[in-house]
Amino acid sequence: MKKETSQSPGSAQDRKMSKGELISYGLGGVASTMPSQFKTSYAMNFMSDVAGLHVGAVGVLNTLLIIWDAINDPIIGGIADRTNTKRFGKYRPHMIMGVLLWAVIMVMLFTVPSLPETGMWIYYIIALLLYSVFYTQFTVPWQALNSAMTRDPQERNLMLTCRQYGGFIAGAVVGIITMPIVQRSANPKTGWLISVGIVCIVMVITGLCAANGAKRVDYYNSLPTPEKVHLKSQLHLITKNRAVICAALLLGTVTLVNTTSSAISLYYLRCVVENVALKSIFSIVSLLISLIFIPMMPAVLKKVGKIKTVLYGMALIVLPAIWLMIRRESMSNLEVVISSFFSSFGFVCANVAALSMIPDCTDYTEYKFGARQASSTLPLPL
Repeated sequence: MKKETSQSPGSAQDRKMSKGELISYGLGGVASTMPSQFKTSYAMNFMSDVAGLHVGAVGVLNTLLIIWDAINDPIIGGIADRTNTKRFGKYRPHMIMGVLLWAVIMVMLFTVPSLPETGMWIYYIIALLLYSVFYTQFTVPWQALNSAMTRDPQERNLMLTCRQYGGFIAGAVVGIITMPIVQRSANPKTGWLISVGIVCIVMVITGLCAANGAKRVDYYNSLPTPEKVHLKSQLHLITKNRAVICAALLLGTVTLVNTTSSAISLYYLRCVVENVALKSIFSIVSLLISLIFIPMMPAVLKKVGKIKTVLYGMALIVLPAIWLMIRRESMSNLEVVISSFFSSFGFVCANVAALSMIPDCTDYTEYKFGARQASSTLPLPL
């Protein structure tokens, strides 16, 4: 039996969203993107160059974590969907707990413990596993708010625009400030701790703001709680849901390309181009592209279509990468920056289009299967 709500179904969702709610939801993009971009861009470099672990083994470990993500995402999503606390409602308690514990793990991940090599491997494996758990605990409920806070397609697009603004600005700031802080510190370990400390302070503040901004919709008994579904049935629902599978594949592809690009960019700039300072320029270019093009994306999605926009964006990411592989050390700094422009523009298009499919997946799941599980059936970018 679904729990009764304290108001008529959909009444809060049918009310027009305020500017404050849109901004607070966008701040969730800062809380979600800043630590994940920091980890994606620098964790492999930190664990190999600063902590002294084998770079190949670190790469394999990060790849295996994708399997762990696939396991814990539906479990945590299902728990969030069935939560109903008297003080904070359904999704907000997970967002609050998730962002606080996620910040602790971020500091742990960029700290070098005084342990033998085996102990260090155990330390970082635990840190990465917990990182995935708390990343999911914050991001899945926050992402579910895109469907829970409004049913209006235009407002959902505005929410998506706000989250993209917050996310891309946060990602650009990470790229702009991190390497200068690390390079100017007398000890690299201290520089990394200062950098991750800044990230954690910002993510906690913005994450709590995002949770607070959903209080009009998310409170005790305000959102329907689906019937308890066993994990086997949940997985069956997902595997039979073509909309979720396709959206997950698109999101996974976009995320994999971005993750791979970010992970090797420092090595490329340091070993091939021999100019690490370009990392900050890349981030500035990405920020400018975000500020200019993100407001145009709702119109682009409406005119071009979401799937075509993803495909065009992926082409813009891949083609500059092929050009870099051909030119290698012959690339001039200008060519590298131009390639970064096209890659960043392509990622904006592909990422926005892929993420815009998430509310559609929730609606399709309710229409096709009669289950409105906003968290546990969402394809989550890893």
